[in-house]
Amino acid sequence: MVIMGVLRAVTADVRGSLRGRDLVLWAAGLTFYAGLGLVPMLLLALRGAALLFGPAFVLDSARILGGSMPSAHDPTEALVTLAEAAVNASWPVLAAALIPATLYGEGLRRGLGQVAHRPVSKWTGQAGRVGFLPVLVVAPLLLALPLRFTADVAPLYEAGGWSVVWGVVLSFHLDLVPVCVAVALVFAFAGPVTLSVRSAVLSGVAVGAVLTGFLHGFLLFLAIPLDWSIPFGGLPAVGTVAALGLWLFALHIILLLGYRTTLSVRDVLGRSDS
Repeated sequence: MVIMGVLRAVTADVRGSLRGRDLVLWAAGLTFYAGLGLVPMLLLALRGAALLFGPAFVLDSARILGGSMPSAHDPTEALVTLAEAAVNASWPVLAAALIPATLYGEGLRRGLGQVAHRPVSKWTGQAGRVGFLPVLVVAPLLLALPLRFTADVAPLYEAGGWSVVWGVVLSFHLDLVPVCVAVALVFAFAGPVTLSVRSAVLSGVAVGAVLTGFLHGFLLFLAIPLDWSIPFGGLPAVGTVAALGLWLFALHIILLLGYRTTLSVRDVLGRSDS
């Protein structure tokens, strides 16, 4: 009964905090920042993984990963091209990539600040960029974990039948760790509200689990043989960007809701203890 009462109180707090406020617009704004910063962030993470484990590790993993994904929208060429760009990029190029990569942190700070009802100041952008640096630092290791087991998971996806189910279970748990760590770091450092270590870890696990499942749903989306370019005059590049942007947008709605729920849980439990 106590747990149900807390859940009702948290739900009411989340609804009250978001009532009359435009969560969709905030997620769209965050998606814009992600569109600018995601590729540079991946370039830096892949290059870091190549420095730690070798260029062949990154290139082979990208090729195997692409080959195991649904063929309706084969991402192999894009993944291999991204991996090659990361491995072969010069140091000045990587240094330049650091600037747009931190834009993701600025977008996160602004979006999380909106759901936390924090006013925007002239330091909001800089605080988000600095707060995102811990994610960038550990990104090579976070990305290397699922890449390390790509060769083990890929055959399960390719075999079909029940093997795919086991492949999904295995890849879910492999992806769960880096996603949860990344979410916890974002909430702890890029978010505008100071969270305890316990709150950051628990919210990172809870929200990270939902996001990991959502990312696996993207594989199902790739398996649907629809021409994404139809609404855009048959331009395939535009259709691909729009489809990816749509999934990023939905992902960010979940992330913002997760952060608001984290704050509501903290507030509700704080009131019950007082």
